[in-house]
Amino acid sequence: MSGRRSEQVRGGRLAPTVVLAVVLPLLVLLSALAVGGPDEVAAPGAQPPSEAALTRSTLVCPRAADGGRVVVGSDAGAPGTVAAGEEEVEVGDGVTAGLDDDGSVEVTGEGERAPGLVAGRSARDATSAVDCPPPSSDQWFTGVGAGGAHTSVLELHNPDGGPAVADVAVYSQSGALDAERLRGVAVGPGRTLRLDLAELVPRREELTLRVTTDRGRIAATVVDSFEELGAAAASREWLPSQAEPRTDNLLLGVPPGDGRRTLVVANPGDDAVRVQVGIVTAQSVFAPEELPELVVDPGSVKVVSLGALLSSPAADGALGLALTSSAPVTATLRSSVDGDLAETVAGPLVTGATAAVVPPGPGGAELVLGGAATAGVVEVEAWDAEGRPLRTRRTEVGPDRGTSLALPAGAVLVRVVPSRAEVVASLLRAGPDGSVVVPLRDLVRSALVPAVRPGLG
Repeated sequence: MSGRRSEQVRGGRLAPTVVLAVVLPLLVLLSALAVGGPDEVAAPGAQPPSEAALTRSTLVCPRAADGGRVVVGSDAGAPGTVAAGEEEVEVGDGVTAGLDDDGSVEVTGEGERAPGLVAGRSARDATSAVDCPPPSSDQWFTGVGAGGAHTSVLELHNPDGGPAVADVAVYSQSGALDAERLRGVAVGPGRTLRLDLAELVPRREELTLRVTTDRGRIAATVVDSFEELGAAAASREWLPSQAEPRTDNLLLGVPPGDGRRTLVVANPGDDAVRVQVGIVTAQSVFAPEELPELVVDPGSVKVVSLGALLSSPAADGALGLALTSSAPVTATLRSSVDGDLAETVAGPLVTGATAAVVPPGPGGAELVLGGAATAGVVEVEAWDAEGRPLRTRRTEVGPDRGTSLALPAGAVLVRVVPSRAEVVASLLRAGPDGSVVVPLRDLVRSALVPAVRPGLG
């Protein structure tokens, strides 16, 4: 023992190995603290993606069974050319192009034409319209049908040259369904696949779909059909998707008239959810006494009839519905008025300048705004079919109220620019033959590039 001790202590001084063993860990700890602590040190491969210029964008307009029209526009600035199906069309600052085509139509912009691309699809009789969506990895469709008077068809389109695969989860009023035939759905390159839910998951309950893309890219749309008792034919409308469940859902755009109004709320979570439904007007957002708080069971769908409420004096001037829930949900208001079907879904927050194709048809079109957390201003520009600018208007928005702004007659393209506030926005056209509601969204203006770091192997 005395010999080993003489190697470590000589003249009261520590051996170099002992110094290193004590000092090095201390230096490492001090270095970590100098850059903000262990929680702030980026782990290899954990860096967020960076934004880059968008060089190519794609929108997909769904098939129109009875013929229809596609209108293409751009919020990118100066005019340029984009591909729409088999055609090359000119779009730009207020300039739109239209084509008659009843099949699925891919709209593709490249280079300077990629950011701010927008397109809309309408039916020949102008009682149905939808915003042509970009491919998405995750989207929700609330309130679809699979039998009886209410049926729906899910359309999946693969815009790329490689295969794509989607999974479709189904929630019903009695809980989540085991829909084996909707798992691993393959869509070939450049192909469109239509899935009739009445054939694949036949039932009379209200359903909600979650469509996730496991491989490749897929644009999903739903066409909804509802047949009123005694009607000569079923009424059809495209059902817009919702990006994700939320605890605050704002459904803007209530078609006028008396008829059947059905609110469908889906709870994909594992716990029961409480939902308070409020009515949005130009003066306030209030919870009517006639409608108690809803309870939606885990993994299920809740259906509430609102026809009597929305036709009552208490709902006079209603611009939409505001849903506040204890956990994230999705929601749709389905209106069947005078034989016409209209779908109002929970819209996303619009965070910057956006644009949309105005649904065509007779009757006035209006922009419905709401959901502002602070006082702000929204500027609205519109153009006609010839690209001529129409009247520009500004309107104030604020918390706990909605705003409705009539669009100029003949408006085909509208640009909405919120300032000092983010808003939820929808276009509503109410005509003698029916109504159409189209929610607005942020346009794709940049691409996300993942951070790639070399491996250590």
